Amino acid sequence: MAGKLEWDNAAKERVDAAPFFVRKLIRHKVEKAARQQGLERITVELLDRVKQKQMDSQK
Repeated sequence: MAGKLEWDNAAKERVDAAPFFVRKLIRHKVEKAARQQGLERITVELLDRVKQKQMDSQK
């Protein structure tokens, strides 16, 4: 379960486009979500779901 996750290029590019000071936090949250869901690959769709969940929790 603690294995290395694969990142799609588009997902990597999206995280790399974020401000440098939040990239580590984004990666941590997305990888945690992927592991909780039993996923082996980080996709743009997963990034979107994690972002939406984060936004919903701040309302």
